[in-house]
Amino acid sequence: MNKPLLDDRAAPDRSRTRHACLESNDFLRRCRQRARVVAPGTELVDEGQDAPGALWLLSGQVGLHKTLAEGRAVLFDLLLPIDVFRPAAADMASSCFRVTAQETSVVAFFTHAEHDQLPSRCRGLGPIVDLLEAARRSRQAERMLRIVQGRGEAKVAFLLLELALRADRRAVLAHQPCRVDLSQRAIGEMTGLSNVHVCRVMRALSGRGILRPGDSGTELRDIPALAELAQTEPAALAAAILI
Repeated sequence: MNKPLLDDRAAPDRSRTRHACLESNDFLRRCRQRARVVAPGTELVDEGQDAPGALWLLSGQVGLHKTLAEGRAVLFDLLLPIDVFRPAAADMASSCFRVTAQETSVVAFFTHAEHDQLPSRCRGLGPIVDLLEAARRSRQAERMLRIVQGRGEAKVAFLLLELALRADRRAVLAHQPCRVDLSQRAIGEMTGLSNVHVCRVMRALSGRGILRPGDSGTELRDIPALAELAQTEPAALAAAILI
């Protein structure tokens, strides 16, 4: 008797996988239905005001800004496509960040109740949400460690390497040139360095062929040298901050 091509015991697993995929596709469909296209500079959430349950970035780039005591807002972090972010502060009502589109972006918003119900309504999505939020916390922790302990070159190198991994992991792990779309002013805000210090660091790294700065972004040309300056290994960093 011929052996069946597929083991019958695998049928329940295939059924669950198929059901999870259908649920995830349904969620993505709902995301696209409620998503809106926003222009660069559009304020999505105001710091201290009512916060949505979550926002999901489908395309583009969104900045998280914090306001200093003197009233100046600085860029704290960036959301890239597929990132999920819950902006609520400890009171679970007001936003702890001012959230602004850095470029033309597509964003979907969910209320607190909708976000809390996602794991039960889309069973295959719950673990993904948890992983995305864990990855965000991990990358912030890694960057804060570098900002507190690192020198100027190490801070800039780590930030550029982190953003490059998030934007194009395959290219970075293959040591291929890639681009990070971030101004030198934004680099300074995210690393706590002055504009003059960032400019000096970028000029030095450019002179050594590690990168090539541009008007609105930076081309990373020598990934191994950048990783050495950042005092990290790209594959290990990817495992820590990406899903």
